Amino acid sequence: MRNLEEMLKTLDRDLVLTETVIHEDRIELHAKMVREEAICPCCGAKSRSVHKIYIKTIADLPVQDKEVRIVLQRRVFFCKNPECDKSQFAERYSFVEDYGRRTKRLNERIIELAANMSALKAEGVVSNGLVGISDDTILRMLKKTAVK
Repeated sequence: MRNLEEMLKTLDRDLVLTETVIHEDRIELHAKMVREEAICPCCGAKSRSVHKIYIKTIADLPVQDKEVRIVLQRRVFFCKNPECDKSQFAERYSFVEDYGRRTKRLNERIIELAANMSALKAEGVVSNGLVGISDDTILRMLKKTAVK
């Protein structure tokens, strides 16, 4: 289990593994951030005041032919800056896009596999080893990458 914790730390050194659940077809890594404060994305003010905590599940690269799911305790903070347009904000993670459900490294792997084949073929290849994903999602990912 130590290796799974080290794998999690490669995403962000402030992630702490709280529990590991191994199912027949997937591994769940339950984690949370140890940082005490977060920075408001709107105004840049720091906050330590937690409003609520919710669970966010993120897919990551597979390990030993098992899908990996990171089950994060994501905190929502109050922004104490009276001039800020946001009164609350969720903590952000460097390893996943805002509102994302897959790690950046998993997205990169999917794009790498799908770049030289049809979306339908890529769906079959990716769904057979990395993560369940539709051809439409793969097309959106490829188009987004082509725009950059």
